[in-house]
Amino acid sequence: MIAGAEGSALEAFRAGQAEEQECLFYVAQSRARDRLILYAPTEKSNGHNRPLSPFLDRLGATLTRRSLVPARPLPVAAEARDIDLVVDGRLRLGAPQIALYESCPRRFFYTHVLQVGGRRTATAFMHLHEAVRVVVEAVIASDGPVSEQALQDRIDAALAGEGLGEHGYRAEFRDLALAMLRFFLANRAEAVPEAPVALSLSFGGEEIIVRPDEVLVRPDGIRAVRRIRTGHMRSAEGKDVGAAALMLAVRQSFPGAVAELVHLSDGEAHALALSDRELKGRKDKLAKFLGDIRAGRFPAEVSSRTCRTARPSSSAGRPPTAPCKKSSSDLTGRPPSLRLDP
Repeated sequence: MIAGAEGSALEAFRAGQAEEQECLFYVAQSRARDRLILYAPTEKSNGHNRPLSPFLDRLGATLTRRSLVPARPLPVAAEARDIDLVVDGRLRLGAPQIALYESCPRRFFYTHVLQVGGRRTATAFMHLHEAVRVVVEAVIASDGPVSEQALQDRIDAALAGEGLGEHGYRAEFRDLALAMLRFFLANRAEAVPEAPVALSLSFGGEEIIVRPDEVLVRPDGIRAVRRIRTGHMRSAEGKDVGAAALMLAVRQSFPGAVAELVHLSDGEAHALALSDRELKGRKDKLAKFLGDIRAGRFPAEVSSRTCRTARPSSSAGRPPTAPCKKSSSDLTGRPPSLRLDP
């Protein structure tokens, strides 16, 4: 919240950012004694044009502009170089793994190649979501319906198993968990469950494994292949390559079925609706990402939104300079069936 701000939060943020940039520009030029030299790149690292700062126009005719071409290119930084990765056998990656590569290639490298990615410190809310996940998996694995009392008994046991049995907010956590689980049961009440099986997508010599959490046959006969998350839906989650992999696998294995994303914290289930053009673009992306992984391309594209920690702990140091040899099974590693997404 921003006190005294008008308009949307994004407008207030951009206005504050522009004000901060203007202040930095003034401070920088006010330090010059008799001359001021400004350097500004006109091209981004990806080759796209980079506009000059609009503040330069305020200097008027006093500013002499000159275009310079570097005499020689800068050497590639160590962290930006390709890594000599040798994978024995075909790549076999899960859909969540390839989605992680899309959001942060370097984190994928640390987590699934070097396997040095550290876990986050577990919070009470993370334990709450884990307890819900345990009950959801048990419900999917069971054959018969679950009564309200049985549901309450299961979540009580799961919360206790996660160390929340004596927590000061146990009652509130229990209410949140029951709300998520009641939505889950109501959303599947009229459907006939089928045993979920792993689905495979082939891209040349590589493979992506899609593991749906649940398969239901609705009363109208339409099969729903579902990915279940305990948390909230991210804005781009229905459009990322993980969602595209699920949709492609469903089309291939279950013609006429729908792929669904279920988010228990939202109390919503969304059918994936990528157009043919969007799906082709995502399919091309999947093939490119697999090729990039095989080629050892794990750029460190640090972002405050998608990859806040592109480096692991300091003990891991810089990326290896010697060839990194891995077997296909080293990279596969079955991910949790339900992602903790508080």
